[in-house]
Amino acid sequence: MRNLEKIIQLDIDYIKSFSDMEKCAAGILFYNQEIPTYYDANHAHIWQKIEQVDCFLMDIKKFYVSKGLIPRMYLYNVEENQQCIEKLHVHGFQYETFTDDIQCWNGEFVQLPINPAIDIERVTDNNVQEALAVEMSISTFGEPALIKEAFYKTYQSPHFTYYLLRVNGVACCTADIFVAGNQGRVESVATIESFRGRGLIGYLLRHIQQQSMKAGIENLWIMPISAPVARVYAKLNFKSVGSVTSIHAFTEGKSIKELRQG
Repeated sequence: MRNLEKIIQLDIDYIKSFSDMEKCAAGILFYNQEIPTYYDANHAHIWQKIEQVDCFLMDIKKFYVSKGLIPRMYLYNVEENQQCIEKLHVHGFQYETFTDDIQCWNGEFVQLPINPAIDIERVTDNNVQEALAVEMSISTFGEPALIKEAFYKTYQSPHFTYYLLRVNGVACCTADIFVAGNQGRVESVATIESFRGRGLIGYLLRHIQQQSMKAGIENLWIMPISAPVARVYAKLNFKSVGSVTSIHAFTEGKSIKELRQG
């Protein structure tokens, strides 16, 4: 896929902001023993062709088990790593396959109706608890205690900027932008249930688009988790630039699909 290298590098930079890492011949092993159940922080990301598959899978398991973590990995470059996929079950891994759409803002703003009830502000120490409450209301983000811990890890990082949308003073939507170099990615888009269906996310994402343009960001990416979500973003000029197929392998615990279903 065009721009795949940019996507992979941005993903690496994103995870590095809240995880430790060790390089291996085929990719990078990310881990954070302080938040062991936070999936994003504790995965191997493998995108090179794997040599000596049996040794590789045994080493992955040994690495994470030695740190008290569940072995998990994302495997890209699926076509060249069929041998590894075929041996996952032999080494005690379950796996699921994803084909994820990748969208990039085309630089054009969508005209939205003026809504005087809406205010959008940057999240600071003055309103951080309200932003956290919005995120903790989203069951697909994970357990509340885990959301809280992960939220503060990213909120305190200079690479992340959070925004909060209010309607008549009530905090109801959040999103953040992760920036590395001249690349940005929208993360953690959330609306509390009672305010959904009003098009509020459009106002919040347009604000982030405006801020990214002011900051000189070259590409603003977003990775929708489903086709309906992708269609919402497409209406805001996030255009598909292709898709990436990956394997998520894990030895125990919930799958990503189960987490997304809440």
